[in-house]
Amino acid sequence: MLSNARALSSLGAILLQILSASAATVAKRAPEPWSNYVKNPIFYPSQDAASWRSIYARSIQLPDKSLLLTWEDYDPTVEQPYWPIYKSLDGGASFQNFSRVHDQVNGWGVWYNPNLYTLPQNFGGYPAGTILIAGESLPKDFSEAYIDIYASTDEGLTWSFLSHIVYGPGPETTTNGNKAVWEPFLMMYDDQLVCFYSTQVDPKHAQKLAHKTTADLKNWSEEVNDVANPDYNERPGMTTVAYSPKSEKYIMTYERCGEANVPGCPVHFKVSSSPLTFDSEPGVRLLPSNGGAAPDGSPYIIWTPNLGSADGCGTFIASGNAVESIFVNTDGLDPNGWKALNVGMWSAYSRFLNVIDTPEDSAAKGEKKLFIANGGNMGCTGSCYNFVADALVDVPTYPAE
Repeated sequence: MLSNARALSSLGAILLQILSASAATVAKRAPEPWSNYVKNPIFYPSQDAASWRSIYARSIQLPDKSLLLTWEDYDPTVEQPYWPIYKSLDGGASFQNFSRVHDQVNGWGVWYNPNLYTLPQNFGGYPAGTILIAGESLPKDFSEAYIDIYASTDEGLTWSFLSHIVYGPGPETTTNGNKAVWEPFLMMYDDQLVCFYSTQVDPKHAQKLAHKTTADLKNWSEEVNDVANPDYNERPGMTTVAYSPKSEKYIMTYERCGEANVPGCPVHFKVSSSPLTFDSEPGVRLLPSNGGAAPDGSPYIIWTPNLGSADGCGTFIASGNAVESIFVNTDGLDPNGWKALNVGMWSAYSRFLNVIDTPEDSAAKGEKKLFIANGGNMGCTGSCYNFVADALVDVPTYPAE
């Protein structure tokens, strides 16, 4: 009986291992292409990777409906950091290593805050559809930094340096008084490319938000302020901008850190008729009117036309850190009009949003979908393990009262 018991026990252990292995296999299986999914892991960095391992995901969609995705990556096998470019052919259900963006001019590597953008028109000697990427290049000692910009004319396979946008004499840290630069965001306006960014270089401000413009991708204008609060200790950061062709309004979202007697980095926004004149507009805190927590830190904003709308109306969709909800508002951007919606996707540092097209013969049947990408959370080190994950969900519309 004892030997039979041992045999049954061993058999049970083997069956448990088989079932556990099967469950693990199922758990790792990618979602059905172009189907709705959330919390889908798509890249696990090395446990030996430095800093936060992965953070700050960004994506674009190509004309063939494939997706490119990048993030801050700290590959421990290379001397200089690079921005990985991964590609998906199935609506983000899975991604494959496609290319890398390397520092071509400074000898430092490219490190922080990669921002992808597709030129919507011929510009600066480059055809419409050219892909741009901008972010920070710096040496290992963090002594200085450039926000640099690169271009790809073959859908992200190869990249060429274009220009330095802004220089930070360093050190490249968030310590007040250190002259660092951060967080570029690109958009076209009035036949010029605008680069919004955060800067600590101005001695009047621990950090402020500003922009420069270019007409040729080589030469950049003088700096123009967007948010420069009089209290030196305030640190507004992380500009993103969206536009509604219906209301002809531009919105800038940003975090406001360091405000006296206000904890955290509450998300604020400004509204203007031009993306070049945010400095003269008041900042308003983004608060949901239907209850729940407000976003705190690292916001992102997009606009999308409402599905099936014949009148051009659309919805602004915002994201922030600290809460999983996204926040929607109408074209008119009523400060009291924000509504929180739970889409079931983890919050993350600078969580990315984009409305993408889907194939007619896919599970999504040609419907537009909201693509969300997470690179992890700031401060995640040691036993905390960042990895890149994404989601594909129905595009939200503004809730009826």
